[in-house]
Amino acid sequence: MPLFRYLSDDAFLIFSRKHRYLYEASLLEIYDRFFSSGAVFPTPQELVHVIYDVIGQRPHLLLDADDLIDGLPEVVSKGRRRLKFAGNGGEIGDRALKAAQQVYQGLVRTGWLEEEEYGLKVTTDMPMGALLVVQRLSSLKSDVSQRFGGLVVHIKTSLDLVERLSVENPEKARSSAVHALREARVQADQFVKTLRAILSDLRRIRKSLLESEDLRQKMDTYFEEFIGELLLKDFQAILTFNHPYRFRDQIITTARRISYSADLLSVVADGYIEIGVAPDVQHARDEAVSDLLSIETTFDTIGDMFERIAQFRRALETRLRNTVKYAEQGERGLSARARGIVERLEGLLSANPERYMEPVVPVAVERIFLPWSAAQLASQRQAKLPIEAQPLAKRPYDPMYAFRKRMRADYLERISPSPERVRQFLVRILAPYHTVEARFVALQTIDDFLAFDAARRYALTGEIPGPVASQFELEYLPNGEPHDCEWLRCSNFSIRHLGDPSHREA
Repeated sequence: MPLFRYLSDDAFLIFSRKHRYLYEASLLEIYDRFFSSGAVFPTPQELVHVIYDVIGQRPHLLLDADDLIDGLPEVVSKGRRRLKFAGNGGEIGDRALKAAQQVYQGLVRTGWLEEEEYGLKVTTDMPMGALLVVQRLSSLKSDVSQRFGGLVVHIKTSLDLVERLSVENPEKARSSAVHALREARVQADQFVKTLRAILSDLRRIRKSLLESEDLRQKMDTYFEEFIGELLLKDFQAILTFNHPYRFRDQIITTARRISYSADLLSVVADGYIEIGVAPDVQHARDEAVSDLLSIETTFDTIGDMFERIAQFRRALETRLRNTVKYAEQGERGLSARARGIVERLEGLLSANPERYMEPVVPVAVERIFLPWSAAQLASQRQAKLPIEAQPLAKRPYDPMYAFRKRMRADYLERISPSPERVRQFLVRILAPYHTVEARFVALQTIDDFLAFDAARRYALTGEIPGPVASQFELEYLPNGEPHDCEWLRCSNFSIRHLGDPSHREA
């Protein structure tokens, strides 16, 4: 079967051989010239000509270091399927033209190009799978940075447009709103990919710093990669107008309000059916809820990744500051001044060695004496003792740090209830072998609200953890009356208590 369903089994073999960089440059040049835009069907002769031009521009991809040339001879068309040199090609020209033909045949053989005959004319085209792969490779080669300026603002605007849909007049602006909601989910996923790309680039820069052998390489890495790379300009944009915390709360709140409103979900579902996203109403409602839940989850959990990026940035900036600080101190020390004096003395000796063979400054040589007892001098250096393994000292106990850490753990445990806490809440509000709808459940405390919201998510997604699924069945009821209280307003769902598992087995 084909590799990845649409690629040839030998598609990536050309990138593992000797001339892999020539294949890469030729494939990207062919894509940019013929298949990136427009409907052009070049002939094999034109593609061989393009590959020959690539070899002429970058001969180091094919020729050895001893083959020093100023440029390859020009080729012209001869008939429909042949190329010839404008003058005398020579041995190097024949070799380059033969290599261009071999590269073209390799691209055809491995499925990156395909030939097709139209009568007496032969044209080439790029298959769908190869076209999609080369498109991504071309973007990776040209610019690693992924720029999504104003993306957070655009997602917020899209959700506001959906929330302003009128239930009395659902046809008005419905198509634009549902398109905006669908695009907002895609852009939220792209925003996470942007953060992952920035984090990966910071790791690459840190690895380059650790592999630097001297100060010059470290400074080049700082100023050429850390400061000058295009990808970090996106990081600057994220810290300013595209900050993820700028409209984070508004986006999460708006997405929840839309998912809790049964009327708006009905309008959005009708719009999804209209644009062909889902075949029926139920699937359209599920898609709408999935999109809103994906946007909400993305911005709800984005803080960890953003904090990790900020930590990487602070570490690199601290390393840069320390490097510059110690580099400046090294030039003002005794070794720097002594180096200048030694260089001057060497210059004098090399200019007139006979003059400075004997001392020319009359001085009185006095006996060196010590003004203190010889027994009080420091002992001479001894051989270094071998390193012995010793237990590490215990970390000093800080009660304030432990208290803050315990408070943070308690807060995280309370704000994200575990399945066991949700099960205990359901056991408390519902007797065994009974069923109740969510709209009849009364919430008293903040812990009840958090556990109830977690149970609502279980019913909405259908992914119920084991501790809860062993005693309860949760069913989403989108057509019922919603739960509406002082804590929240949400869609209805049913809770059925199956009883204790040990009793059911008995």
